Amino acid sequence: MTVMPLLIISYVLIAIFVVTFIYKTIKMAKLPIHLRWELAPVPHEKGKSHYGGSYLEEYDWWTKKREKSLIDEAVYMGKEIFLLKGVFEHNKKLWYLSFPFHFGMYVLTGAAVLTFIFAVLPSSLLSSEGLIVGSVIEILAAIGFIIGIVGTIGLLIRRLFDPNLKNYTSGSAIFNLIFLLALFVTGVLSIINAPDFYGEMTQYAQSLIFANTSGVLSGIVAVHCLITLLFLAYLPFTKMLHFLAKYFTYHEVRWNDSPMAGNKKMQQEVIDLLNQKVTWAAPHLKADGEKNWVDIATEEKK
Repeated sequence: MTVMPLLIISYVLIAIFVVTFIYKTIKMAKLPIHLRWELAPVPHEKGKSHYGGSYLEEYDWWTKKREKSLIDEAVYMGKEIFLLKGVFEHNKKLWYLSFPFHFGMYVLTGAAVLTFIFAVLPSSLLSSEGLIVGSVIEILAAIGFIIGIVGTIGLLIRRLFDPNLKNYTSGSAIFNLIFLLALFVTGVLSIINAPDFYGEMTQYAQSLIFANTSGVLSGIVAVHCLITLLFLAYLPFTKMLHFLAKYFTYHEVRWNDSPMAGNKKMQQEVIDLLNQKVTWAAPHLKADGEKNWVDIATEEKK
């Protein structure tokens, strides 16, 4: 099929993803400051995180310059993102399915990025390496699709038949897995049936970048691209956006150990929150909609 109708749909779906993703990001970033529990260890604590320490153990810590290690933080994040370290430590049975599911998507994302990069490079730079590049990207895509299928089917079976996951399995969770399974399966079928999978995907990437409507795609490749973009547009409306929420959960909740002393912005935010009127219905609070948190915290209890 010609690429023109798919191109128009693609721009619409990409716009939906970008606008919604930005909106959700801003919304999360503007959430109120979390309740500080001073959790330790924090990976960016230079020289302390490996044994669970904190700058709070230092005498007169507020007078000393804090040292942070972005390398330690990046290493921790890398293990959590790419290896699912937390899942492995707390639920190994689930990790054996969740890891290939997630890693398959990471591999496919890498293959897609490489495809777009080489799509904009002058053909003269790829005259001798083009076949090698195409083969590598195609192999990466195949690996991503296959391990993605394995992980998705495994997670579907676990969610449908494991009683321990029953309370955490909603209809939308099953639908999301089926949606992703369709993406992975059509990807495999595209590689098997398309005359030149890498060539067609490169052509499609060039069409997106340069708004070129002259290309032609095999039917199965067009279906795969459409499913992929539909999923992309659907993603920000689902709980699968947890990868974004996880950033704020770690950096603004678990790892935000910045002292309030000297931080005027944080001080003002805390003051504003404490001055909010309380409308909770819990009888022990005796909230009447007029008292604020300071009033409730400081009033004498009888």
